[in-house]
Amino acid sequence: MEYTLARLAVCIRLPMTLLVALGMLLAACGNPSAGGPPGSDAAVAPSASEPEAAAPADEATDEPLPPVGEPGTLSVWTYLAPDDPSVAAYIEQFQKQNPEIKVKYTAFPEDNYQDKIRTALQAKSPPDIAIIEDRAWMKAGLVEELSTHYKAWGVDPKDFNPGGMARAAPEGDISDGVYAVGDFLGGNIIFYNKGMFDQAGIPYPRSDRSLTYQEYADICRKLGKPDPDPTKTIYGCSMPEWGFGIYSKWIYGDDGRTATGNLNSPAAVEAWNIGAALVRDKYAPNANILETLAAGESDLFAQGKLGMTWSDFTEASKYTAQNIKFGMMPFYVWEGSESFVDTWTTPWGTFKDSKNKDAALKFLQFIATDAQRIRVETSSDPPLSTKVATELNYGQGDPVKQDYLKVLQQAKRQIFIPPLPEGAWDPVEIYRRMTAEGETDAKPLLDEAATTTQPLLDQAWQEWEKLGQ
Repeated sequence: MEYTLARLAVCIRLPMTLLVALGMLLAACGNPSAGGPPGSDAAVAPSASEPEAAAPADEATDEPLPPVGEPGTLSVWTYLAPDDPSVAAYIEQFQKQNPEIKVKYTAFPEDNYQDKIRTALQAKSPPDIAIIEDRAWMKAGLVEELSTHYKAWGVDPKDFNPGGMARAAPEGDISDGVYAVGDFLGGNIIFYNKGMFDQAGIPYPRSDRSLTYQEYADICRKLGKPDPDPTKTIYGCSMPEWGFGIYSKWIYGDDGRTATGNLNSPAAVEAWNIGAALVRDKYAPNANILETLAAGESDLFAQGKLGMTWSDFTEASKYTAQNIKFGMMPFYVWEGSESFVDTWTTPWGTFKDSKNKDAALKFLQFIATDAQRIRVETSSDPPLSTKVATELNYGQGDPVKQDYLKVLQQAKRQIFIPPLPEGAWDPVEIYRRMTAEGETDAKPLLDEAATTTQPLLDQAWQEWEKLGQ
């Protein structure tokens, strides 16, 4: 069956009269990690108090979309600035190699990028190249499947990091088809201040094993120095609300379908109780403190006032510039969990209705090959291709990059969760109740969340599986 407005309407529960433009569709059905860290692919439901809302159709279409389908012109739509060093280098080198192709690059604001794509898809006039942010586009059969093209390019998808590569498949498993090409490997990791560890006489954490919540909390309390004056407080660690569900299998199980018994498991209750206590006891900064800082935890860490914090690798240069001697480790995990690092990439792809398909496939081949090498020269992040990173000795002579690669070895593919309807579990609200309101037992909160979420999860899977039929 066709990818219809009626079917998509179920996903966001809006009347059909409001769904005339595709810019409205699936605005609540994209990356299920709403409220998570940048790039994260963790399955955390949008906040029930501030649900991720669909953009009104007139907001998505208030300006004419750039023309596409011009002969000899490759239309590229993303939300990445054209002066991004990697993007600029890609375009320059691609056009040198393909002078007969003119690249027409358009960068939309990230907050309405997906609306622009949906509007173009509805009109059957999408760009030749886009960042495939919404996996529903893949699931519905709107995106070109690339497995045979990878083979023709002499590129093995297995040569790419599996955590990042998961963004190129509808449900994260590339054995079901590959619909995009990633160019870099980003990861949410934990930075720690070596000077603070030395001062406290604490051995440095390992780069090849995640700390449990209890281990992380024990170190946090040794590093932290609470003070009635927040400006004088030294925090031992950060404790963001999204971290409790950053690994989707913790919340939904190995099958991605079981909230009951996972979201409210004994390990979940323990993690929440331990983590929230750190905030209440002022060993981790609360939301009010972080709101006063432009870059939140990152600023505190750069100021030497935070012992351990989450960040992506792009912040490493900031810490170096502030003379912070730091190390890196995998993200902390629930008791009994395997070590874990959440990773991602930019999934470049082309649509079945794209007009200049030959040019688009040339560009994707470029991203899968030459762009991997360019990335090493233009970005602190490694290329998505592990093979290329090894060939080019990424990190050679740079201990910081070498440590980052070691930590990334703990990357795992996320269990896919379809976007949940409004009303599913809300980590922001649980966090608020356990920090600002002082509740100390997560069990009743998580039991209620599991009971509410399970039927919505069942519903989400039912609707997801109808896409593309």
